[in-house]
Amino acid sequence: MVVDYTPYTSYIIDITNNNIENSNFKSNDNYRGILEHVSQELGIKYIKLIEHEFPQIQVADIIGYLQINDKYGLPRTYNFEFSNGVSHLCSPTSLRYVYHALTILEHYKNTNCENIVEVGCGYGGLCLAIHYFSNLNNICVKKYNIVDMPEVCNLIEKYLELNNETVKVNIQIHHSTTYGKNIIDSNLFFISNYCYTEIDKNHNDSYSSILLPKSNNGFITWQNGGNNGSYPVNEANKITGKEIINVVEEKPQTDAGYGIYKNYFVYF
Repeated sequence: MVVDYTPYTSYIIDITNNNIENSNFKSNDNYRGILEHVSQELGIKYIKLIEHEFPQIQVADIIGYLQINDKYGLPRTYNFEFSNGVSHLCSPTSLRYVYHALTILEHYKNTNCENIVEVGCGYGGLCLAIHYFSNLNNICVKKYNIVDMPEVCNLIEKYLELNNETVKVNIQIHHSTTYGKNIIDSNLFFISNYCYTEIDKNHNDSYSSILLPKSNNGFITWQNGGNNGSYPVNEANKITGKEIINVVEEKPQTDAGYGIYKNYFVYF
């Protein structure tokens, strides 16, 4: 389906005109239609994946990030238990950010990339997670470029300012109307989770022709059924213009359609 972002952006304009430090935007239905809608069941699956695939990550460090990301926005939270018996009340979406950040950094650290560009960044939760876990694991990220709709960029800027103790590298925020034209960094690593294959074809084509040629490597959570099936994953090479090195089914699978419309992790 084609996503209508109008209620989302209208609501963001309202909240960014006020103090987001005391906002409940993460639990507001106008916002949760786009973000912060991960279920408790999926949250449990994310914990199992984190513990299985990244056993070197301490539970205390995971909880450290959860406390940071859940501090603002009043997300809907549930009690989750880790395998060591420790329980923590948190947003399932924050658990997704932990798993995605660790998965991305595992690929990123094996490339020559030093700078990141993320397209479609929500409120900046993944950016926050990547900075948090890259700092813990001594993985170098020199600059983090953010590309999103102008209204969303305002929210991201304010949200990351609230977390400036965690985000200590250079952040550059770019309006999506430019498709990354003004990004001049080399050794660029491209990230887009649930955006690049959700947006209209003309926007997708613009990112493919303007920003992706500047990117050496990257990670995309690919929606095979995005925009009415406009982006079949078996054509990922052609659509991105990049040499795809790995395609695996999204873990856990979050596309309600399943079947031919499963989501995938695409690595290049």
